[in-house]
Amino acid sequence: MSKLASEARAFTDSAVLDIFRELDLASSPEDFLASADAIAANPKNQLALPVRLGVPDTLDGKGTRSVDIDNAPMVHEYLGELKLADAADARLWNFLALGTYRSYMEERWPLDVPKSNGDAWKRRVKDRWLLHAGSITRGRLVRHGIARLWWVAHLTYEPHAFDGIAKGKPYAYTREVFKSEDRLNAIFDREVGAFPLVRHAVLDHAASLGTKATDKYLHRIMQYLTLVHGYRDVGVLDVVGVKNLINYATKHAGLGS
Repeated sequence: MSKLASEARAFTDSAVLDIFRELDLASSPEDFLASADAIAANPKNQLALPVRLGVPDTLDGKGTRSVDIDNAPMVHEYLGELKLADAADARLWNFLALGTYRSYMEERWPLDVPKSNGDAWKRRVKDRWLLHAGSITRGRLVRHGIARLWWVAHLTYEPHAFDGIAKGKPYAYTREVFKSEDRLNAIFDREVGAFPLVRHAVLDHAASLGTKATDKYLHRIMQYLTLVHGYRDVGVLDVVGVKNLINYATKHAGLGS
């Protein structure tokens, strides 16, 4: 398949199984990608989406960490709001990674790891390039190279915010998350991070601190909120309650401000 962007589609179930089988058999990234391209090029292995989306804008995959600040909104705008069942469909994200956004994936999550690392490239494929239909979790979705861009944008998009950094800037929370890979993991890998008010309050707090909101600092904030959630349902708090809890964390957990 060409590295040039192609219109979004999905793989068939059998195509996904074939791709995983080829991954197990491949002796190098080149062998795997060649086999995956052959599978993807067969029209019988493709499923058209309900709506034609056209060819998307090219994503910038050079660099690390903050490179996805602009990419996430672009993927979210291209795919639009999906039904949650469709947004958790491995067949869609696998095609987007191997086909539609292939050039981005090769730049952002390259497979040319040192040969001394053995099968490390296969672990990266399973971690960042492919999703298995039998193991779809929130954690897996926010690690997959393309799914994470849509999902984080979907969970942080606020077109009608009345206050906070998203007022008049619908993707402000999305961009704040992608300032750091560790920040993304700190928030979305924890159950308490599933609550919109918690995410927004933490990100408003981080934005107010600027460079002082280090990865370590936010990890400790989220750890504290997780501990509290163990004996108190943080999800029922209102905006003021969550902000007070964060302020308490900074003053009484050795965090300072």
